[in-house]
Amino acid sequence: MGLAPDIVELLARARADLRMGVPVILCDGESSVIVLAAETLDRGRMADMIALAGTPVVAITMRRAETLKARAYDGDLARVRLPEGADLAWVRAIADPADDLIAPMKGPLTTERDGNANLHRLALKLSKSARLLPAALMAEVKDGHAFATTHGLTLISHAMALPHLAGRSPLHPVVSARLPMDVSEAGRLHVYRPQDGGEEHYAIEIGRPARDRPVLARLHSA
Repeated sequence: MGLAPDIVELLARARADLRMGVPVILCDGESSVIVLAAETLDRGRMADMIALAGTPVVAITMRRAETLKARAYDGDLARVRLPEGADLAWVRAIADPADDLIAPMKGPLTTERDGNANLHRLALKLSKSARLLPAALMAEVKDGHAFATTHGLTLISHAMALPHLAGRSPLHPVVSARLPMDVSEAGRLHVYRPQDGGEEHYAIEIGRPARDRPVLARLHSA
C-alpha cells in the first residue's frame, strides 16, 4: 500500500471539500470540469468560476428540471446555462425547491443539449453521496490535472469513481457495548462505519434472543 490516497479516500476527501464549499476537479479522458456544490457555494468562489473561460452551467436532476420547466436534453439531468448577471441567490433558487412558492419565477431557462454530460452526472452523484442537494455549478477547464495541482484541489477520475458511487459502501463493525434499557436489561449498542468515510450507523440489540439470531433495531445515522 502506497502513501497516496486511493479512490475511496479521494472520494471521501471530495465529499468533505464540497460540504465546505471547496471546489473539486472531475476528469474523463481529456475533458475536465471544476465543480462547486450549489448548496455550499459562496459569492467569492462563484465570481472566480464565472471569470474562467466558457459559460458555467448548473447541473440539476431531471425531476428538478421538470419542476422548473427546463428541458432535460440529457435524460436524467439538465445543464442550465448561467445567465448573464445571475447571482448567488439565483443559483440557490435553481438548486433548492424550499423557496419555490416564495420565488416561483426563475426562467426562462436555457439548457445545454450538445456535448457529453458524464461529468455532470458524476457531479450530481457525488453531491448526493455528500448529503448535499443534487445541484452543482460547473465549468470546463482545459487541463484538469494542472489546474488541480496549481490550486490544491482534489482531482477525481470518472472511470475510477463511478463504480464506487453506484452503490452503498459496505459497513464495518467498529465497537459494541452493553446498553441496559427499560425494555431490555441485556441490550447492546453496535456501531458500524462505512468504508467510504460516510456517517456512522448505530443499531441496538434488544431482548434476549438466541445467540445465533440477534434482534437489531437500527437508529438514525450520526
